[in-house]
Amino acid sequence: MRTYAHFFIFEKNLIMKTLTILAVLLFFSFTSYAQFSEEKALYLKKVEKYRRMKSTGQALTVGGSAAMIIGVVMLANVETTYNSYGQATTSGNVGGGVALYLLGGCAVGAGVPLWIVGGINKGRYERKLQTVSVRLNTSPQNTGLTLNYRF
Repeated sequence: MRTYAHFFIFEKNLIMKTLTILAVLLFFSFTSYAQFSEEKALYLKKVEKYRRMKSTGQALTVGGSAAMIIGVVMLANVETTYNSYGQATTSGNVGGGVALYLLGGCAVGAGVPLWIVGGINKGRYERKLQTVSVRLNTSPQNTGLTLNYRF
């Protein structure tokens, strides 16, 4: 025969077990949400870093190409004339043309790898950013915590 006191103890144990399980589940969900937020923040930081790297590489490549073209044009416009004594005189800026050509070559040489590495890694971290998501669904059909991970 069950008494009222026995029923009260059973109900108290059931409530405590339920509350303990609920607290553990909430703890794990907040912990995982915090981890994913940190991970997302890291991915956003990396995406921004590699976006800047890519745009710097593009600017160096385009600017260096323009400098090389201008340097070649300056070198093509140099004229050398000889006087009656065999002395050469040049018209135009030979040193400026050579300097622009070499500077442009260095800029292109540095810009192309930056552009490539920045583009590849930016895309990689954008995809990683899309793969990790934790959401709390409040719609009547899908109530609960959702973890999406794409690989």
